[in-house]
Amino acid sequence: MNLIDSRVQKILRAAGSAPSVYNTQPWRVSVAGSTVRVHADPARQLQHSDPHGREMYLSCGAYLFNARTAARRESLDAVVRVLPDPHDELLVAVLELEPGRTPNTDELELSVAIARRTTSRTPFDDQPLFSDVLHAIVSAAHDESADLRVIQPSEPVRADVIALVRRAEALAAEDPVARAEELAWTGTDADRADGIPQELLGPASADDHAGARQFLASTGVAQFERMSTMAVLTTPGDTPRDWVLAGQALEHVLLVATTFFVRASFATTVLENPTTRHDLRRVLSLDAAPQMLMRLGYSSMPKHTPRRSVDELRS
Repeated sequence: MNLIDSRVQKILRAAGSAPSVYNTQPWRVSVAGSTVRVHADPARQLQHSDPHGREMYLSCGAYLFNARTAARRESLDAVVRVLPDPHDELLVAVLELEPGRTPNTDELELSVAIARRTTSRTPFDDQPLFSDVLHAIVSAAHDESADLRVIQPSEPVRADVIALVRRAEALAAEDPVARAEELAWTGTDADRADGIPQELLGPASADDHAGARQFLASTGVAQFERMSTMAVLTTPGDTPRDWVLAGQALEHVLLVATTFFVRASFATTVLENPTTRHDLRRVLSLDAAPQMLMRLGYSSMPKHTPRRSVDELRS
């Protein structure tokens, strides 16, 4: 293995730590020298909940941002072309790795955060985020040409947002196909390299004001916090290119949050239902497309979900 191959291997390993819906890890990669091609994997798409592939492309965008960030740690620049082939919609991006300058402190902090970032499915400390954290994560979204609409605990509209989350989850719970799809990826065996193992699902929320994701396979009930910060990530448009952009912005936000010891929990069901997604945009008076709703807070580090090896991802 030559030097560039060794560094690419490190980059791909770090990229694979990206978050994805239900930890489906819907990406494949091919490598030729210093060129990395990232493909969406429709075999890992949620065909019922995500029929247009929005969450699949968003997940691949998060993978792409990790690859960019890990490349800087290796003193490489990633020249990225997103959706470069109009005849191949599954080719999400092509990265050309070129020699670059030594990474600065901020770049190193982000690269270190890749291994520390993990999704929380349990209660946070019952307090909102500090103002300097809010400024940093909003700036991270802006750096990727996205926006972050912060929802503070004191805002009356928070109750409307949580009501929409509950409504979307209730509708999904009544849909046998949606239930089967969720259960196929959650409460999984501990030896699987994807999905969310039972032990990481966390309890169901006993608090209607928390805005916590309710997994069907969750066991037990816990009192969740009322004062955590919520946020909606938005993009100017709502095309596959915007979805990839949203994924990169999301991971940038999450890595910056991780440097402040802030964890995130996602509420995806409200955005999978076209009606509640439209209503979320209306109640928040958004002039952009909502791509992710999350709850942000302080907590101890949760365990990581499993990951496939680099060899499994390469085609």
